[in-house]
This record gives sequence, C-alpha cells and structure tokens, in this order.
Amino acid sequence: MRRRAWLLCGFFGLLALGRAAVPPLLDAAVRKLQADEDHWAYTQTTMAFDRAGKAKERVTVERYDPSRPVAEQWSLLQWQGHEPTAGEMRTWKKRKDREQKRREEKTLGEIMDLGRAHAVSVSESEVVFEVPLLPGASQRLPADKFVVLMTVDPARETLQGFNLKTLEPFRAMGVAKIERIEIEARFHLIDERYAPQPGHILAHGTGKLLFFRVGGGAEITWSDFKRVKPYQERFEVKIGEMKAFGF
Repeated sequence: MRRRAWLLCGFFGLLALGRAAVPPLLDAAVRKLQADEDHWAYTQTTMAFDRAGKAKERVTVERYDPSRPVAEQWSLLQWQGHEPTAGEMRTWKKRKDREQKRREEKTLGEIMDLGRAHAVSVSESEVVFEVPLLPGASQRLPADKFVVLMTVDPARETLQGFNLKTLEPFRAMGVAKIERIEIEARFHLIDERYAPQPGHILAHGTGKLLFFRVGGGAEITWSDFKRVKPYQERFEVKIGEMKAFGF
C-alpha cells in the first residue's frame, strides 16, 4: 500500500520486526498487517487544505492495483474535481515518479523502535502503545521530537489506529521551524478473514519558513477495496519487506 500528502510519503513502508522484546500483542497485530501487504486494490481520494482548514483544490481520485505491473499500478481517475487533460496526466505522472524515488529514503517503519514500545492505555476494547523512534536514525524525523501511538484491538489482535505527532517544535534544514505535525490513521474491517486496512488519514502541520508562516494538511480516504494477487507473486518473488507506515 502507498499513501501520500506533503508530509506523507504514502501510508505504508518497511516495519522492523526483528527487534527484541516487542510486546506480543503489538507484534501479532503488525504481523497480520504485514501478511496482507499488496493484496488489496483500492480507490484513493485526496483533498488538500490550507493552514486555515480551507480546501485548496477539489478532490483528486486515483486507483491502485498491485496485481498489475509496477508501472501500471497507479491510474488517475479524476484531477482536482474534473477528468484530467493530457497535460495534467503528465504532471500527475511526474509527481508519482518523484514519490517512487522518495521511497528509497528511510521510512517511518524503519526507524520505529518497536522493542521499546510500551502500553500507555489498556481497556477491554483497545490497547494503546507508545512507540519511540530510533535515535539518530533519521534527519527528517528527529527521534526526540516525535512520538508514535498505535492502537490495537486485543480481541482480534489487529491494528485499529495509528498516530504520529510532534512533542515540541524543531528546526528543519537550519531554516524552517516546524511547530506541529500530526498524522492520524484509522483502520476499517473489509473482510472478516483479513486484518483491517487503513481507510482514512488526516495529516496537518504548521511552521515558519524564514519570516513566513506556512502550514496545511490533507485528508485521504480509501474505498472500493478488492482482494487481488500481487504482481510479484506471479513470478514467485518473495517480497520480504513491509511497506506499512512509509511516511
């Protein structure tokens, strides 16, 4: 799965599962999600907002189908509220190519320290785990400035929600002051036989660039899920990596 917005690089990326002492409930939930990697085709609808929460443009609608060859997995259905022109299709394709290149960077999944995760809230319906980031693992997401919260359904041992947020302001690239970033995802059950999938993301942030205040956000939803066989499996290629939490 892939998810995006200006502070998203897509909603799923590699999870480091091999760390010691991962809480068993969290470990089970993450492994169930990993087992479903690239087995769902879906329609993605994106709406971008400015700092005041006003829509910057109309919705863009895309379709993702991992059963197709890599170059054909994404298709554009609607561009900012209308059928895309040839020029808009080219613009969209260039944007997709840039997103593919960014996936070579370390994802959030690679820098989460699951071995130091601990429960901060426990009830019959949900358990919330706080997951720190690995110190020094990323310049883009400094470990001491962020916290990750993962909500698990203890009965089904599946993920219900995910939240990444800043603990305090910090500077990026020596110029921009990031005041607040928050990404919240909720998971929805599509089929009782499989783990719930991300269905809705809200992402927003504010800060300063030189003397100017900047900020914005995005709302991304997924619908029309269809169970498919990943294209790579046609060639008996074992992926071996999870692309969950690929921010």
